[in-house]
Amino acid sequence: MRFPIVALLATLAFAVLTGRTEAAEQGADLFRAGETQLASGDLPGALQQFAGAVRADPANQRYMQQYAMLRQVLMMRASLPKETVPAQWEYKARALHTFFVNHGLYADALEVGRQLHSKLNNGSSALLLAETQLAMNQPADAAEVLAALPTAKHTVATKALHGLAAARQGKPDEAKRIAQTIQLTSAEGPGAVYAVARLQAAIDDGEQACQLLVRCFESAAPSRLAGFKQHAQTSPEFSGLAGDARFVAALRTASKVSESACSGGTSCASCPMRSKCASGEN
Repeated sequence: MRFPIVALLATLAFAVLTGRTEAAEQGADLFRAGETQLASGDLPGALQQFAGAVRADPANQRYMQQYAMLRQVLMMRASLPKETVPAQWEYKARALHTFFVNHGLYADALEVGRQLHSKLNNGSSALLLAETQLAMNQPADAAEVLAALPTAKHTVATKALHGLAAARQGKPDEAKRIAQTIQLTSAEGPGAVYAVARLQAAIDDGEQACQLLVRCFESAAPSRLAGFKQHAQTSPEFSGLAGDARFVAALRTASKVSESACSGGTSCASCPMRSKCASGEN
């Protein structure tokens, strides 16, 4: 009777393995369908597909994370018009804008960006809106937003983006004039430095643009470095430098910033490392 039992166990094991393989394949198909719907802007449809992927393969953390994130985004979008606490409204709006931009949903990002700038009307909101408009190839609209910003509210980044919008409209003299008004100090962060690098490239100062890229990359946190480099490689401003040795060398620049294991998180509250660092304990 030994051999029939062994054969039965082998059959059961094969059936279990086959079932897991089929579930994994089904989960992968559903997840890909969800990504396709997300890319098209159908967030509710994408959520349904991600939920199906989780049900098919509950051990896959990537499926669960994408489902949870999109569910949170839909909840924030639904609650935004009803939010009465200004700080909470701004937090949700910025989170939604970031999500939309990261997924190439620029029409949705533009709507949220307009709402943000309407409420805040400061350098940060103007920069966010104008950046979205430039990504949508609307330089005239971006220039209008930045030109309307009071001088006291302008920053290095908003000035650089204003010059960039002028260059995109075929106004090189105006772009150069704006570039000459920018005073880039040692205290500026990598985002502002990168914006000025883009402007310098747009006005055909490749040497200065590449030097600023190196400065940006060196001062960027490791978790942000890849994003800056990817943007530089796809940005139309740097397309003319694609084969330039200076640009190629700049793209090899490593970050000089120390970063903790939790630096990529949004808060200490949900961080699994919170009990192991001073920030989390506080």
